[in-house]
Amino acid sequence: VVPSLPSGRLSSLSDPVAGMTSLRFVLPLSLALAVLPACSTYTAKPLDKGAVEAALAPQPIESVKDLAGRFKHPIVQAMAIDGRDGFTPDEIALMVVISSPQLKALRAQRGVAEAQVIQAGILPNPQLGYAFDKPHGNDDPTLVASKSLGLSWDVTSLLTYRDQVAAAKASARSLDLSVAWQEWQAAQDARLRAYRILSLTERLPLQVAVEKELDEATALTRKAVELGHRTLPDLTSLTETSRQARNARYDIEQQLSAERSALALSLGLPPGSPVPLKGAGSIPDLALAAGSPAGLLEGLEERRLDLVALRYGYDSQEASLRSAVIAQFPKIGLSVNRAQDTTPVKTLGYAVAVDLPLFDRNQGAIAVGKATREQVFDEYVARVAEARASVGQILDQVAIVHRQLDEVALTLSDLGRSATAFDAALRERTIDVQASRDAHAALLAHQIEQSQLRQQALELGVALEIATGRTLLGRDPNPKS
Repeated sequence: VVPSLPSGRLSSLSDPVAGMTSLRFVLPLSLALAVLPACSTYTAKPLDKGAVEAALAPQPIESVKDLAGRFKHPIVQAMAIDGRDGFTPDEIALMVVISSPQLKALRAQRGVAEAQVIQAGILPNPQLGYAFDKPHGNDDPTLVASKSLGLSWDVTSLLTYRDQVAAAKASARSLDLSVAWQEWQAAQDARLRAYRILSLTERLPLQVAVEKELDEATALTRKAVELGHRTLPDLTSLTETSRQARNARYDIEQQLSAERSALALSLGLPPGSPVPLKGAGSIPDLALAAGSPAGLLEGLEERRLDLVALRYGYDSQEASLRSAVIAQFPKIGLSVNRAQDTTPVKTLGYAVAVDLPLFDRNQGAIAVGKATREQVFDEYVARVAEARASVGQILDQVAIVHRQLDEVALTLSDLGRSATAFDAALRERTIDVQASRDAHAALLAHQIEQSQLRQQALELGVALEIATGRTLLGRDPNPKS
């Protein structure tokens, strides 16, 4: 619809003064139409030290607990967090999703995607034009000022409107699922770190005990060498073994420090902040919980959020390509105008402008759309293949680790009885101290091995959850059980 001026006012533009009056009417109208929809205002957000320090402040634990109880996520489950005796690995995972600074920055991408959906749904504005020409340097009294008022709009945008909106919405949904997948990845990473910290905390005193036994044996051997009861190579070999045990203890301490620092960072806590942990329950039998590989693979593409996100991304590329193909249609502009020349002769007409597609037939955008769609398709197929292969591989490793755990458990039972018998024999002075010490060293070494295997079993469980996109580990498995 073309806005028209009252006929009396238009006819009054027969002289320059009236023309200027009309100009004073049209310009404010145009400015009002341009300004009124622009209701957004600018708010400064300086990147200064105060703002950064405020953002780095840890989220209050009560706030985290409140959000944890009503948290909504496709995979990460809400739970009540107590925290009085420490936090379980599952609680840590949920807390990381809520309070991680890295995930907060990642979630900010959602605002960009939502803005793109809004932008895709906005049609181009029509154009309102007004022109006024006053005769100058001419004494002809019959000449008047010429003027024109017109409205134009590019109607071709209607052809691609639906596909552009569909592409933006599919892209936004894909981003939502990608963010949810990365949130779950961060939660799984936090669980792994919690399991490792619990396992390393369990192994550290065992390694200290091994080191203490070797230090005592080294001291006794040194005295025996001085008395001529042992040889120098015996002392050298024992000293080297003691050094290796000490290095193993240092390695555990370094791993503990690194895991605790990484966990504090993911929780948004200052460096060195303690994160108390606890465990409960037992390591689940993944071979029974997981079932057959065929059962795990069933519905894989619907469970894994990254694959679902890729499918939405593919839908977005389909819509974008369809929009690019439709955009080959020549651009059409419609305009309606009302004018008066200097004679004066008044006219009322319309115009149609059509692009001639001689050079630009949108072939570049179409080629990019086809290539991008093919890239997303190939990426989806590759990721499905990788997920299927990972499930079988992890299940094989799980079976091996559980067999090792069973063997270590039997060996520990035997070594425990042997250590007890050696202690009794030592009290009766039927064996020497070194034999008893060797028995205890073997027991400690197998206890450390058992702890490492338990940690490996839990890490494989988390890896299998990621590969299948489903929960397999029961809540709160404890590496100490």
